[in-house]
Amino acid sequence: MKIIIISYQKILFQGNIISIIAPGYCGYFQILKNHAPLISILKNGFLKLELESEKKKIKIKGGFLQVKKNMVIIIL
Repeated sequence: MKIIIISYQKILFQGNIISIIAPGYCGYFQILKNHAPLISILKNGFLKLELESEKKKIKIKGGFLQVKKNMVIIIL
């Protein structure tokens, strides 16, 4: 699954991931491969990315997340 995380200044992360856990408006949720299309508001918290060889944690202050055809786009 591909992901791109964009802030108003630059691209924070771009690449392939196994899963992502994101802070949604009503709580954290997880996205895996072949997830149904989804748009969500994100609140303050951490994006937890699971890559093939490591895990990353990115602190955010809200934003939007879209999932479509194994592509996750996050705008902060």
